[in-house]
Amino acid sequence: MSFIFAVKVSFVLYDYFPFGGLQEDCLLTARAMQARGHIVEVVTRTWKGEMPDDLNIHLMGRKGSTNTARNMHFFAGLKQYFSENSRDAVVAFNRIPECDFYFSADPCYLEKVKSKPFWYFWTARHRHYRDCEAALFNRADKPQIYTLTEREIDTYRHYYQTPSERFHLLPPGVARVTRTLEEKVQIRAELRKELDTAEDATVALFVGSDYKRKGLMRNLKAVKALAEKGTRLEFWVLGADDPKAYEAFAQASNLPVHFLGGRADAARFFDAADFLLHPAHSESAGKVLLEALTHGLPVVVTDSCGYAKQVGDSGGGVVVTSPFSQDVFNQTVERLARDPEHREALSAAALAYCATEDIYNCAESFAQAIESSREEPSV
Repeated sequence: MSFIFAVKVSFVLYDYFPFGGLQEDCLLTARAMQARGHIVEVVTRTWKGEMPDDLNIHLMGRKGSTNTARNMHFFAGLKQYFSENSRDAVVAFNRIPECDFYFSADPCYLEKVKSKPFWYFWTARHRHYRDCEAALFNRADKPQIYTLTEREIDTYRHYYQTPSERFHLLPPGVARVTRTLEEKVQIRAELRKELDTAEDATVALFVGSDYKRKGLMRNLKAVKALAEKGTRLEFWVLGADDPKAYEAFAQASNLPVHFLGGRADAARFFDAADFLLHPAHSESAGKVLLEALTHGLPVVVTDSCGYAKQVGDSGGGVVVTSPFSQDVFNQTVERLARDPEHREALSAAALAYCATEDIYNCAESFAQAIESSREEPSV
């Protein structure tokens, strides 16, 4: 089927909350489809933050005492809702069965848990998430799967032998930076003044809403290691997560760390910091890495992140290889903290890369793929 006329498309995700990369991709794609003249709705259990007035949002509610129970209740509610309200396509941004298109933003579950203790594989939680993933990948027909990196395709095919023709690679989708150098300099000065940070202070930045998975403690250990050598590195932490354990570590070590929570103005911090630290344990893509590069902000990233390849290709950062070594990471951070000429070279390379590479059109490309797909619609 080719979507020549306006069609109704449901975009489905578990929960919406601000500052989530998957959530942002969902809204951007929904708006891109709507801009093409199609009828769009977003179906989710809960919504945190301001509700958009330009999209139809359908809230299903969140019931159940465990994640497994909440998911099963959501699946049952979706089945009933879709049986009563016809549409031409269902686009899932989480592992939700019976969708037509799946935006694969999460790492492969089987790969993620392969090192768990043996007893974990007997739990109801494991069976639930295993079955949710298998329902999407262990089939020959649908859904069509859209991924952000070649590595994720290889991983899923390793576990499920999914036909290669069901996978489609999307370009990244970061916003273009249109600020002038003068504007960036002004933002740097203003933000540092707001945070009582000296203009000549060296500042590292972390942006992420899953502190443990994205390696925040690795960063704090690096900041501490530098402090023990007499090098002061100020550290800004952005992201919506519980900071208590990390704040306690920073305070006990007397580290200059600002925990700033989730911020709608995160782009300002890319202009005001000196480099980004992202030593994630796992990350299927990592949009924040490319956002940093577009601002000319050098990046230190582990090779467990999907977009680590782009960081390496750009020359705008340093990729720390596996297996992860805290000492190697500390040394990498130390060089950036102490060598402004090195940072300047990385920054110039990042800007040159972002001026020529297609890292901006994920939502538009996905919307076009949905529109032109010849998959049979859901009813």
